[in-house]
Amino acid sequence: MMYNCYIRMRSKLLSIYLTTSILFVLNVQAAHGQDPIEDWQTFVDPAGRFTVFYPQDLQAQGKENFLSSNDLTLGNSSYPREFKITITYNDDDSSLLQYAEGLELSPENYLLGLENQLKPSYQVYNLVSDTSDSDDLYGFPTVSNTVDFTSHNGESGRTMNVLAVINGKGSFMFSYSNTVEAFYEYLPTVNQIMKSVVILK
Repeated sequence: MMYNCYIRMRSKLLSIYLTTSILFVLNVQAAHGQDPIEDWQTFVDPAGRFTVFYPQDLQAQGKENFLSSNDLTLGNSSYPREFKITITYNDDDSSLLQYAEGLELSPENYLLGLENQLKPSYQVYNLVSDTSDSDDLYGFPTVSNTVDFTSHNGESGRTMNVLAVINGKGSFMFSYSNTVEAFYEYLPTVNQIMKSVVILK
């Protein structure tokens, strides 16, 4: 009996969260003068931590398995191989306190620490631009870096990493990769996707 009440209450809360999310996102789009996104699809994190809206031309793939770090991957097989949008959210990220040899805890330092860990995976990994005060991710300030990369198998492109620290203990990483030529062409849509993220937990 108690379990059934719990399930009903959880379902009701999720419904309220989703309704709030939709209203929030539509208000954000109106405020930024962008096209409404009512016809976009919705991804709800299976663990109930976040939701995000995305265009019809993208396909969503959730976590492949328990070893996968990406909670969501958005792509399109007809786009360049380098095109990918990923979201990784660790709502209890213990490495926040131990990442870069005692650097002061800040989103800027944490993003730098994460990217230093990524560098060995690439043949070339060069910073193009950094933004210490990017946008807000559902009320949480973000930092972002844009890098040009060449992988060890010769593929090259450009990646933008956007990081938010959630409630002082969670890390939310939004990454967008594309060819250098197509990167800025798709960036307005990427920004809309990012603004549609709603943190639920």
